[in-house]
This record gives sequence, structure tokens and C-alpha cells, in this order.
Amino acid sequence: MSVAIKIKPGIINRLRETRGIGSEDAFARLVRTDRSTLRRISGGAQPSGAFMAGFCDAFGLGLGEAFDVVSAEPVAKAA
Repeated sequence: MSVAIKIKPGIINRLRETRGIGSEDAFARLVRTDRSTLRRISGGAQPSGAFMAGFCDAFGLGLGEAFDVVSAEPVAKAA
């Protein structure tokens, strides 16, 4: 069984609301990434170490407060 790291569901929207961050662009700049990366990770893509560090640093969070370790879906091998 393999595992992956995913951002906690809803955390981006909660942080935007509680911190008064009006735009997706502003949020992405705050965590030192671009909007497309933010969207991919919000949609379930595995974040890079740099993204996780920037995200946690921007909001003063520990890794476990912002990210979960989850079971990864096995990738089907080509026949």
C-alpha cells in the first residue's frame, strides 16, 4: 500500500475567509506559488515540499494542521 500527502479538505477556503484574502491570486502569492498550482493541489494533486513549506509558513501552521497522509490509489501498469 502506498501513501500520498493531500491538503486538508476545505482549508484553503477557510483560510481565505478567516484571513480576509479576497482573491485566489493573492492567496497564491502569499503561499509563494501560482494560481494553477494552487488549483491543482486544491483539486487533490500531491503538493511539493516547497508548496507545503510555503503554505505552512504563510499561516503559521504545522504540517499536520494543513496536510493529511492518505492511501494512494495504485497506478495501473501497462500491459
